[in-house]
Amino acid sequence: MPTFREVAQVAVEARRDKGAHSGRRLREIERILRRHHVLKGLTPYEATSLLEDLGPTFVKMGQIAANRSDVIPPAYAEAFKRLRADVPPMPYSQVIATVEVSLGHPWRETFSCIEERPLGSASIAQVHRARIAPDGPWVAVKVRRPHVVEQMTQDLALIRRAVALIGLTRATDGIKLSLEDLVTELERTTRQELDFRVELRNLERFRTLLADQPGVESPRPYPLISSDDVLVMDFIEGPMINDIPALCARGLDPRELGHRLAESYVTQIVDNGFFHADPHPGNLLVSDGDIVWIDLGMVGLLSPVERGLVGKMLRAAAENDPYALMQALLTATREDGPVDHGRLLDQLGQLVASYATANLASINVGQALLDVFDVLRSQNLAMPPSFTLLARGMVTIEGVLVDIAPDESVIDIIADHVRRRERTWESMETKAREFMSIALSSTESAVRLPTQASHTLDMVNRGQVKVGAELGIPTDVLAALYSVSGTVAMALISAGLFVGSSLLAQTNMHPQFLGVPFLAVFGYVGAFVLAAYVVWRNLLIRHRQKSEERL
Repeated sequence: MPTFREVAQVAVEARRDKGAHSGRRLREIERILRRHHVLKGLTPYEATSLLEDLGPTFVKMGQIAANRSDVIPPAYAEAFKRLRADVPPMPYSQVIATVEVSLGHPWRETFSCIEERPLGSASIAQVHRARIAPDGPWVAVKVRRPHVVEQMTQDLALIRRAVALIGLTRATDGIKLSLEDLVTELERTTRQELDFRVELRNLERFRTLLADQPGVESPRPYPLISSDDVLVMDFIEGPMINDIPALCARGLDPRELGHRLAESYVTQIVDNGFFHADPHPGNLLVSDGDIVWIDLGMVGLLSPVERGLVGKMLRAAAENDPYALMQALLTATREDGPVDHGRLLDQLGQLVASYATANLASINVGQALLDVFDVLRSQNLAMPPSFTLLARGMVTIEGVLVDIAPDESVIDIIADHVRRRERTWESMETKAREFMSIALSSTESAVRLPTQASHTLDMVNRGQVKVGAELGIPTDVLAALYSVSGTVAMALISAGLFVGSSLLAQTNMHPQFLGVPFLAVFGYVGAFVLAAYVVWRNLLIRHRQKSEERL
């Protein structure tokens, strides 16, 4: 039976969905599902086509799921990477109307022109090039599509309701928890992308953090003429970072750009804890020799504690210390089921050993993180979304480096960056504070130890302390014990039948066979069969032991 908590969850989701007028949208989704024959099963390609037909919310969900192979099978995750949100552009008149509503006055009072042909058109917004009057800089105007907020809100409510119903039907806990995580991540990223003020704040913060990185930029936003549905920022003109012919035509060195790109991304992660969450080549342009990060709609955040944990993980991997790696991971993860700590340590030890024997420059950091996530998933441990974004970003950055600077190694850059950072006064001061804190804690524990030991002995004397032990006996040992005990039991039964039959043979019980009661005859036959089986079993076991076979 479903628990009260699950019933209440369904009721909450249904009430939240009550005012959304989603009946029409629900019927539309049902028609699309029937058209794709979902009950017969879907191949990865068919599932991708289904998400595209369902609309922007499901396309976005597929794009997120493409980076969560812990939620869906890898074949579907790979297929979902091909999902694109490109759609036919909305009418130019609609673009102008949205811009004027945002500005509060006719658009020509702010812009001298807004080009009719869009630079790009996606499911949430489209971008036009414009120029600020009079004779001002060229800018990119990002305009949100009308009614997209309402539609995506309805879809999210329906998805939430479906996940609640999955919980009500007692689906597998691991799947249910993974779906809840996926929908939560979808809601978070959707809120960021639907409200352009979030992206504006990201651009402002990103530009501030990039000020200390020479040769790396991001577009300047214009907050006075931007709103939640219109975002105005500098127009960046230049080739994508993986367009090697165009870079060489401008006299730029792709290898130097690759090193600068990797150094910038490592700085975002290790120093700032604020990093670009979708660093594919389309979001990395080269303008006047500078690398320009664009499209800050999706960013990753790492708290100081999480940045410290990332540092500990990298240090433990570099020092081939699986126990320290396990402790750091257990601190960062959430348990969604039973965890076998012994097996976890063994799995991490094998993983660290496999990378310890490899050439440092050949190690793929993103793939290594994904390997760690596979181990954690097998132990019912879930990483926070920021770590999954980090792993995806690392995989993407390393893919870019393969195209433009195959000799560059992200792990080398990380090691050099961490070494430089550890030599700073701030880092030494932090380590000194940590050392003093640990020393004080150890001293306090040492002072309390005699008192705690005395109290424990008193409780033992009074019988207030109970000690429990759990013996972990291997399965093959248990199987051998069961086999031996079964053989002994059959031998005892055979002996009992023989003795009992001999006693019956002394009587005149009828009916008889050759002067012996039938019951005694049956007993002798049973005793003989069991005795023969016991002898054969012992000979077989002896043979297997000599042949070094497992019992």
